[in-house]
Amino acid sequence: MDVDSYTDLIPLIALGVVFFIVSVSVLYWCAKKGQLRNFDSQAKVIFTEEEPEGQVSDSFPTKKNKK
Repeated sequence: MDVDSYTDLIPLIALGVVFFIVSVSVLYWCAKKGQLRNFDSQAKVIFTEEEPEGQVSDSFPTKKNKK
């Protein structure tokens, strides 16, 4: 690959830089809002009285054997 063909990589490098900036920004936002503290309590936020923690509420249907 000669030096002239490296200009084809400029859009890819620009996208990489944008992705890096967005990733660092999201990580900073998460740390600032306290999302990275106390993972155990954050993980239990999704459970309600309808779907309590530790009880299976969803399952795959069982296959019926064809004879």
